[in-house]
Amino acid sequence: MKTFIQELKSRVLTGGEITPEEALRLCSIKNSATLDLLLDAAHEITARFRPSRPDLCSLVNAKSYLCSEDCRFCSQSSHYTTGVKRYPLMSPEEILEKAKKSEANGVQSFCVVTSGETLSDAEFKQVLATFRLLSKETRLRLDGSLGNLTGEQIRKLRESGMRRFNHNLQCSREFYPEIVSTHTYDKRMETLKFLKENSVEVCSGGILGMGETEEDRIRLAFELRPYRLHCLPINILIPQTGTPLEGRGAIAPEAIVKTVAIFRFIHPQANIKLAGGREKSLGVYFQEKALRGGANGLVVGGYLTTTGNPLQEDLDMLERSGFPLGTVNEPNCCSTGCGQNL
Repeated sequence: MKTFIQELKSRVLTGGEITPEEALRLCSIKNSATLDLLLDAAHEITARFRPSRPDLCSLVNAKSYLCSEDCRFCSQSSHYTTGVKRYPLMSPEEILEKAKKSEANGVQSFCVVTSGETLSDAEFKQVLATFRLLSKETRLRLDGSLGNLTGEQIRKLRESGMRRFNHNLQCSREFYPEIVSTHTYDKRMETLKFLKENSVEVCSGGILGMGETEEDRIRLAFELRPYRLHCLPINILIPQTGTPLEGRGAIAPEAIVKTVAIFRFIHPQANIKLAGGREKSLGVYFQEKALRGGANGLVVGGYLTTTGNPLQEDLDMLERSGFPLGTVNEPNCCSTGCGQNL
C-alpha cells in the first residue's frame, strides 16, 4: 500500500488524476501507520497546490427555518419540529452589521445563507440589494448559498458583487433518495452548471455520517470533480432532535480524516474546508490531523443552527497545523448560528 500511495501522489503532483477504483482502494486502509502515510501524501499535495494561508469563511443565517424541502438531516425543514428559531429574510442593513463584525475580526470570506429551495422574486431583489451594500461597505469576498437558482439570477448576483456560490450536493447520486424526496439530484447539479456558465466560483461538498457507505463518499467526490471546485466544504452530521436522522450514530474520526485525505487526491486544487460538525466529531486532535492531511481551511464563527469554537481557538489550531495566521479578536458575527444546515 505504501508504494501505491506514493505512485498516486506522484501522479497527482505532476498534474494527473486518480480513478474511482484507485480511490476505493485507498478506502481499504485500516491501520494507523498506513493512514498516516496517506495523510502525509495528501498534505504534500495541499502544499503544492494551495497557499499556506487558509481562507477563513463565516456565514450568516439570513433566513431561518422556512424551508419546504424534506432533507432528512436539516433542522430548518418545515417538515420537522426542531425548535429552531424562525425568522424571515434579514434586511441588508442587518446583514451588513454582521459582515462588518466578521471583517473586523480577520475573516476574509462572508457567505449569505438562506433556508428554502429557492427565493421569491421579492426576496431575490432584497438579496441583490444586500450584495450591493456589502460590496460598497466592506472589502470581504462575498459568497451566497441561496438554493436552486436560474442562470439569469446567478448572473445578476455576480454583477451585484457575489463572487462564489455554495451549493452542496450533500451525498452521492445513489444515496440521495435516502436523504431527500422533494427535489432531485439533477436539479442540484443544474445550479452547479449555471454557476460555471456564469463564471462564478463553485463551492460544493457534502455531509459525512448520514448512513452512506465509503463508496458513496467516493462517488460524491467524483460527481464534483468536473466542476473544478474552488471550495469543497466537508460537514459531519450532528443529528438534530426532531429530524429523521436524530438517532444516527457517530462516524469514526479516523474515517473522516481518511475521507478528507482521499478527497485531496481527487480535488488537488480545491480549498478543502472542515465545516459543520468538525468540533464535536473530530475534537482538536483529529481536526489537526485533517489539517495536516488534506484540509486547508475552516468555516469559523458557528453554523446555521449550532455554535462553533471561539475564533482564537481555531486560529491557534491552524497555527499548530502549519497555517500561521496571527492573532485576531474573537468574532461576534454569527453567534446565533450559521454554516451548513446542521
